[in-house]
Amino acid sequence: MSLSSLDIPDHCRSFYDPEKTRKWLADTAIEGFNHALNKINSPGYKLHVKDIHIPEGKGNFSLKEQKQAIMDKGDLTLPIKGTFQLLDKATGQVLDEKKTTIAHLPFVTERNTVIFNGSEYLVTNQQRLKPGVYTRIRESGEAEAHVNVKSGTGVGGKLLFHAEKAVFTFEVGTSQIKLYGLLHDLGVPDAAMKQAWGEEIFLKNKATYDGTEIDKFYGKIFKYDK
Repeated sequence: MSLSSLDIPDHCRSFYDPEKTRKWLADTAIEGFNHALNKINSPGYKLHVKDIHIPEGKGNFSLKEQKQAIMDKGDLTLPIKGTFQLLDKATGQVLDEKKTTIAHLPFVTERNTVIFNGSEYLVTNQQRLKPGVYTRIRESGEAEAHVNVKSGTGVGGKLLFHAEKAVFTFEVGTSQIKLYGLLHDLGVPDAAMKQAWGEEIFLKNKATYDGTEIDKFYGKIFKYDK
């Protein structure tokens, strides 16, 4: 009896089954975003994310498209989209709504590979973390953006949003530095932060400013430069 003749249940897969691997990746990603994003809230507001899905017609890439992605040094990914709603906790009213792309899920080819930046990788091989910003929701419910810098170019860190206080911090090592003060002293205009964060969050962050943030940051990144 061959493996191909067996009736394999949904929670299992054969050793070589890229189609089921794609489905598992998509289902896991959608479930994870549903769980993590809908935990974000503050004393007065709650984030509600619904209709998280991969659009129809985005489920496969032909061999020609795969070859073209490699030649163009591109990526093959499937967009995960959803509808974001900002709710007023007291009334349940929808204050704002936006449909957007949440993430790009790597596409698994018929060869059990993924194509990234023009290179093809086996999905059983874990890639080294590329330089960039990687976001996640911590178990505590805090939103985190991990800043991974290119080796030898500087010191990485983590941007955190503390929802209960509506305050951003930048974490370097074991130290958390108020982000408003750091950006302010680096020359970022208040208007730019207000536009990005909204007036309420901006004012709460501005109120935390004590003028020591840039010195704390300098002390952390140059502590070994002696």
